[in-house]
Amino acid sequence: MELANAIRKAKRVYLIGNGGSYANAMHIANDLEMCGIRAHCLNPSTLTATANDLHFSRIFSLWLEVHGERGDLLIALSGSGKSENILIACETAKRLGMDVWREFGAEKGMDMQASEEAQIRLGHDLMRALKAKPRGVGEGQIGIE
Repeated sequence: MELANAIRKAKRVYLIGNGGSYANAMHIANDLEMCGIRAHCLNPSTLTATANDLHFSRIFSLWLEVHGERGDLLIALSGSGKSENILIACETAKRLGMDVWREFGAEKGMDMQASEEAQIRLGHDLMRALKAKPRGVGEGQIGIE
């Protein structure tokens, strides 16, 4: 699985989304951590504080500007693929030299429900792929027992 290989190579993995996609991003980040991957999803209090203090369009890009760097991976989940905050974050990640994986349901002709179902299916497929060949096994990294 191409995304599983990208995750294995990344220093850190950041996941973003809005609404149900945000919930899926948190779920997938947790699952990736169980595979020894440094996975991060913006916590709700920081998300709402940033939106309140700056603007909702910058909630993810500011986070990436502070924490992201070359060699990291951004996984962007969106049903529509049109959310300004997601698109700006993808641009920011590219500018920082991060790899970007976009899972935008509308690009595949899906409605919101099908898109969010596909996102969580992707997360579960990742778990299976990473458990089959854990990151860094034999390299002093955490593996699956």
